[in-house]
Amino acid sequence: MKTMDKNTTQNEKEAKKDNRWKLISKLLRILEVIAITGGVIFALVQIRDVRNNQSAQLMLEFNRSLSAPANSRLITVIENGGPVLKENGGEFTTTDIDQYLTIYELLNNVHEAGLITDDMLYNAFAYEVVRTYKNQEIQTYLEKIRKEDKSFFIGFESLAKSLIKVDN
Repeated sequence: MKTMDKNTTQNEKEAKKDNRWKLISKLLRILEVIAITGGVIFALVQIRDVRNNQSAQLMLEFNRSLSAPANSRLITVIENGGPVLKENGGEFTTTDIDQYLTIYELLNNVHEAGLITDDMLYNAFAYEVVRTYKNQEIQTYLEKIRKEDKSFFIGFESLAKSLIKVDN
């Protein structure tokens, strides 16, 4: 009998020890899942922050390009409703217009690639893009050059139309 009691006690001790290890193992797995989840969340936050930083850097570059003297004057003329092209009494050549619209064309490409956030794009450029797009002289110029190739500045037009939708 004593041997049986001893075996039972021994078995109970081993069972308790085994249960403790199972409990510790479960706790370690839970901690592992929490650590992995925390790491994933941390990585996602870091990725978001890097993306926002890159977006801001690109915005600054586009702003710098648009702040160049010729582009700055062109923006002012368009904003004030004055004549743009030399042939209409303005001060700008078609090359000036092409260079200016190319910036918005590239801005559209960068935005479509997801490198600039919608909010940053809208807040920084919506007013100028929409004013430029709605300018009759610019529209006439686009119609003229698209007789040669319908794809000229299609990205600029797409960008303007998407920004107009946001305004409405």
